[in-house]
Amino acid sequence: MIIVALLLTAVVALVFGLLPGAVTRRSMQVRDLVWGAGIWLAVWLFSLCAYHRPGITVGFDLFRLAAITAMTGWAGLCAAGLRIFGRKGARYVLPILVVLAAGTELFVCNVTYFNTHSYQPFQLMDYLDSNVNVGRGAGTYTLDEDRSYLRFLEIGQPIYNLHIDNITNDDTDLLHADSTFIFAIQATDEANGSLIDFGSWEVSLQADRSHTISLDLTGKVDMLTLKANGYSSAHATYPIAFTITGITANTPRPLQWSMLRFVALWLLFGALYLLRPGSGLWQRRWLAGNVCDRAAAAVLGVVLAGFVVVVPFWQPGNSGLATATYNTAYWDGESTVSFVYQQYGALAHSLLNGRLDLEADPPAELVAMENPYDAAARDALNIQGGLWDHAYYNGRYYVYFGIVPCLLFQLPFEAITGIQNLAYAPCMVILGLVFLFSCFGILSQVVRRWFPQASTAAYLLCVSALVLGSQLYNLLERPYIYEYAILCGAALLMLGIWFWLAAAATPEHHGGVLTVRLALGSLCVALVAGSRPQMVLFALVALPIFWNRYITRGRLRSRAGVRDAVAFLLPVLVVAAGLMWYNYARFGSPFDFGANYNITGNDMTKRGFNVVRIGPAVFTSLLDLPRLKSVFPYLQEVDVTTNAVIRTISEKFCGGMLAATPFTWALLLPALPLARRSLHRRRAVAALVYGSVAAMLLITVVDCQMAGVLYRYLMDYSPVLLLGAALCWLLAESGLARRAAGGEALAVSLLPVLRIGMAGALAWAVFYRFCTLFAMEPWLQGMNPSLYYTVNRLVQFWM
Repeated sequence: MIIVALLLTAVVALVFGLLPGAVTRRSMQVRDLVWGAGIWLAVWLFSLCAYHRPGITVGFDLFRLAAITAMTGWAGLCAAGLRIFGRKGARYVLPILVVLAAGTELFVCNVTYFNTHSYQPFQLMDYLDSNVNVGRGAGTYTLDEDRSYLRFLEIGQPIYNLHIDNITNDDTDLLHADSTFIFAIQATDEANGSLIDFGSWEVSLQADRSHTISLDLTGKVDMLTLKANGYSSAHATYPIAFTITGITANTPRPLQWSMLRFVALWLLFGALYLLRPGSGLWQRRWLAGNVCDRAAAAVLGVVLAGFVVVVPFWQPGNSGLATATYNTAYWDGESTVSFVYQQYGALAHSLLNGRLDLEADPPAELVAMENPYDAAARDALNIQGGLWDHAYYNGRYYVYFGIVPCLLFQLPFEAITGIQNLAYAPCMVILGLVFLFSCFGILSQVVRRWFPQASTAAYLLCVSALVLGSQLYNLLERPYIYEYAILCGAALLMLGIWFWLAAAATPEHHGGVLTVRLALGSLCVALVAGSRPQMVLFALVALPIFWNRYITRGRLRSRAGVRDAVAFLLPVLVVAAGLMWYNYARFGSPFDFGANYNITGNDMTKRGFNVVRIGPAVFTSLLDLPRLKSVFPYLQEVDVTTNAVIRTISEKFCGGMLAATPFTWALLLPALPLARRSLHRRRAVAALVYGSVAAMLLITVVDCQMAGVLYRYLMDYSPVLLLGAALCWLLAESGLARRAAGGEALAVSLLPVLRIGMAGALAWAVFYRFCTLFAMEPWLQGMNPSLYYTVNRLVQFWM
């Protein structure tokens, strides 16, 4: 049968190899034969890997013949289609890519279905050691904390996979409805006479794809053991408590079509095609307004916005809007809202009652302390009822996080509905969408003003890199008060910059529109101070944006310029006055936001400045390379390390901003004399590029001195830093394209390299950001096991 398959697939591959020549009515060429041979060889190499358990020649039947032949036909059809229509445009190629994605999903991502089709299953429980302490019912087996071990003896058969039959959760805790555990696997086989470890089997009770695991044991298995271990982390702990009806060995795997994976594959193949160096997206200007280009931008926006909407709710506890406690499907009916969710709701309630402090009374023991900010002293007194990460001042609790998010969302929500504690997740979705579409708007204004010849592909790549390179999605994954305040500041900052750029591009005779855009931009940037004060540093971008119009051309000295100045400054003065009054009324100083009075793990009032903090902070935040690993989610978290004997406040990282974001490497372009001269001819662009780098260094130092080294703090500067990098990319792409059009040989050679580099930087950004969502705290493995392990198996489809 296998000989027939070899010959039949060779004929099919040859037919599709010769098809392009037949369609175009040309004579056969050597490359046609090479294509046919390549398709045939690729299919059989894949088949050798796919059927390695128990081997491609073992049990080769009619089904396997049909499957391999069909796969050859699909591969040949896609290759022939791309060869025939690849140069005729997206309207021809994108449908072919649908077929390519569908076949990849069917033949490649469902490889276990074809591999296991001929397996002969048997019930492993028939070999269960009768002495094993396990709960036995009428055809059921129960494992718990005291009975977590299974041992199977004298099996005498090969085992290629294991499948848990009909698993049910015995844990009645609502918070454990979606839980996970790990089976440690040991076995003896023909190559190992004593029990050895063969790895672990991670199982999510609600993720069906995780209920089967492929094994790689040698020959017949004599003994096999499974030891269940519960999952435990800082965010979730799951005991062992489940019942099964059996464990089937050598079970045929079902065909599991994933529409999500199919769409992702089609988008991936489409991106590869559309971003190839010879693509029309590189040849057409973004400002030309091509309908296909606008459609590509719309698809990109929908995809990015889709993740903005769904990521905050990957943690089931973030569901709902608001109740007296918190509306979550897993609420146990008793627990109150955690401090990471409730502060802005409590502040809104106090403001509506005419108070600036929170209505919660501090414990008497805390009030009596000589130094209430001493964490060790508080622990020694075993103070109960204290509010963590609240500002404590003169015997009252305050919220030291910026008031603006509360004024934008929690305050009006409670004022209108009477319901306290509007959840942060829906608010952050709105802010995330504002941030996302501000990125589109900013880059559109940048192209319109400084790089009118920029290609559509360069524009779309820069927008994508700006969004993905920032910490937007990692903040959305943790809709806590820390991330909420930072995202609010970032969204307002980017919206304000967009308004400012739009104002700078507004013709002077449209005075009304110009005034409104100036005022809105200043209002947004001023409100940043009430969200994330560090980001107010970027108000300085107004200088390069407006310098030419108001200083160089002297508009500021005219009556219209005075009107514009009032529109620009008035919102700033009003917001500044309000914030200074708010600070003075609480802490006696217009410039004291209250962060130093934080009740936390260290005394912030005595933190001070220490130069030894700077080195580890700069290295970890900017230069530390991401650690890769071979299993999902492919990134390894690391701790901040230092030799200094000093209190280091930090959280885990997955790489520094510069090291983990190749898109920012374009900031090195000004080191080249030619690029530097081209940059300096655009003084505003040069100021933004150099200013973004300087701000990155300054904010990194300020953050590490004021609070610590935390991954979310990268959002304080990453959007503007990535904007500076985008300016460098656009500068290089526009310059090389202009020189290449003039016939300069070096530019002709370098332009495709640059375009591949831009696409490669984006590809890494997509991979890196996707991995961080699953690799970093709050660790979806425990917070949402069904999602984590479903995605795990969709990616690692061969398991």
